[in-house]
Amino acid sequence: MVSNVAALQALLEPTVSLCAFVKSFAYGHDISLTTKLLGESGVTHFGVDSLDEALAVRAVAPDAAIFIMGMVPAERFDEVVKHDCVQNIYDEEGLLAIIAAAVAKQKVALINIEIETGLNRLGVIERVLVDLLRTIKNNPRSVKLVGLSTHLSSAEDVAEQHYVYAQEDGLQRALELCASYELSVPFVHCANSAATIFAPRVHDTMVRVGIALYGLWPSAELRLAVQRGRAFELQPVLSWKTTVAQIKDVPAGGAIGYDRTFITNRAIRVAVLLVGYWDGYDRGLSNKGKVLIHGRPCAVLGRICMNMMMVDVSEIAQVKAGDIVTLLGREGIGMVTAETIAQELGTINYEVVTRINPLIPRLVV
Repeated sequence: MVSNVAALQALLEPTVSLCAFVKSFAYGHDISLTTKLLGESGVTHFGVDSLDEALAVRAVAPDAAIFIMGMVPAERFDEVVKHDCVQNIYDEEGLLAIIAAAVAKQKVALINIEIETGLNRLGVIERVLVDLLRTIKNNPRSVKLVGLSTHLSSAEDVAEQHYVYAQEDGLQRALELCASYELSVPFVHCANSAATIFAPRVHDTMVRVGIALYGLWPSAELRLAVQRGRAFELQPVLSWKTTVAQIKDVPAGGAIGYDRTFITNRAIRVAVLLVGYWDGYDRGLSNKGKVLIHGRPCAVLGRICMNMMMVDVSEIAQVKAGDIVTLLGREGIGMVTAETIAQELGTINYEVVTRINPLIPRLVV
C-alpha cells in the first residue's frame, strides 16, 4: 500500500491533498488496519460513507480530517459535530439539522456541500445551493463550509473525458457562487481514482482516491491508456487464502456438490476447501472459478456451498489436508486477480473485494 500511496502522491501538485477513501471496510481490506497503514504513509485526510465508519477511523487517527460523504440520520449529527467530522450536505433540512446540533454542542459544524453535475445521485442544484449558502452566511458561529464536491460519473472511461470536464466546469461555477457569498472553500474535490491518474485538470485542491490505493485499476481501458504513455504501476494489496480440509478420490460418473451440476467423466482427485459464499466467494463462480494450490491453478467443481467448495487437484502431486489455497493473489508463478474473477462474474473488481466477509481476519504481512 505504501508504494501505491507514493505513486499517487507523485501525480499531485504540492497544493493538492490526497483523501484516502476507506469506506465499505476499506474496500474489503479492513478499515482499522488500512487507516493505520495509510497514516503511517503520511495520509491525513480520509473519506467514508457513514458515521460508524468515521468513528472507526477516528479511533485510529485522532487528528485526521474525516469526510463523511454518505447520509447520516439527523439524530446522529451531534456525534458528527462532537468528533469534528466533515458532513456531506445535500439539502436544506440537513443543513438546518446540523446547525442545530452544533448550537446544542456549542461547537462549529464542519460541512461539505455536494453539487449535482450529472450523476444524479446525492447533490444539490444551483437554486438549492443559493439557499444553503445564504443560511451558512447567516450562521458563521455554528457552521463552516470546508468542502465543495461533485461525483464523476464516467472518469474511468477514456472516451468520456469530455463529460469529466463538463462536470468539473459545473463544480467551478458552484465555487464562484460560494465566492459571491464571501465564502472560501479550502477543499474543492471531484477527482476519484481514475481522474487522479488520468485527468490532472480536475485535481482541484483535493482528490478522493479509493480503489487505486488498494492496487486495483478502475478499468482495464484506463490502465491501457495510462501505461501506453508513461510508466505508472499499482500493486494489489490483498491476498485471500483458505486451507484444504480433505482430499478424496471420486470415480468416473461421480456427482460433486449440490444439484449434481458436475459429473466426472473420469476418476479424479478432489480437494474440499474451507470457504464458501458466506465468506464472499461468489456462488456465480460455481463450475468456472480457479484457485491456486502449490502455485498451480485448480478448477472449482460443482456448486459453491455456504461454507465449503470443491476443486480438482488431479494434476497436483502431494496435496494434503491443511495445505494453503490462494483464492485471490499470487502464489509462485500463478496469480488470480480481482479482475479475472470479476470477468467471470460479469462485474467489476470493486465488488469482488468488497464482498469478502468482514468477519474473516485480515493480517498484515
